[in-house]
Amino acid sequence: MKTELTNLKVQQEIKRKSLHLLTLLVPLLYNILPCNTSVIISASLVIIDLILETIRLLYPSTNRLILKVFEGTYREKEKENVSTLIWTLSGIFLTIFLFSENKNVVTLSLLYLALGDTIAALVGVMFGKIKLGSRGKSLEGSTAFFVIAFLCGLFFVKVEYAFISAFFAAAIEFLPLPLDDNFVLPVFTAGLLSVLV
Repeated sequence: MKTELTNLKVQQEIKRKSLHLLTLLVPLLYNILPCNTSVIISASLVIIDLILETIRLLYPSTNRLILKVFEGTYREKEKENVSTLIWTLSGIFLTIFLFSENKNVVTLSLLYLALGDTIAALVGVMFGKIKLGSRGKSLEGSTAFFVIAFLCGLFFVKVEYAFISAFFAAAIEFLPLPLDDNFVLPVFTAGLLSVLV
């Protein structure tokens, strides 16, 4: 029974993070489109998601339909509350809006969110044995986050900045912060990278 529950949890996390990988389109489009267009699109996505989440939570039948269509992608606490997507989209918008003068900083911060967070969750669920902290994060997941973030950083900044920012980003992903890490991660790492660079 325990094995079945673990397998179900792994499958749900893979499904969730497969959708999360769609955020890889964001740094790609950000580097193709003009900056103003990126800001407008990212702001529009926040507004659209707010409207959809409001409709979903106001109308139980709509909520049930959406939960059925996206079965396994909503965590239990999100089924009757606002999903973490709004935090992710808000973090993306603020990162692009506040730090658009440096494309490398924005791109790297968004890659931390898209790749680092996804890899950390998948490694943590599938291989995580050493649990740390109150949020149940694993040492294996946090290490995977750091490694992916560091490797991404090497393409955009000096090796020492890649190390510092990857460690900082991994700490944000791990720590029990009052705000959702999908919001804090890109904004704070972009702020740190702006200072370093």
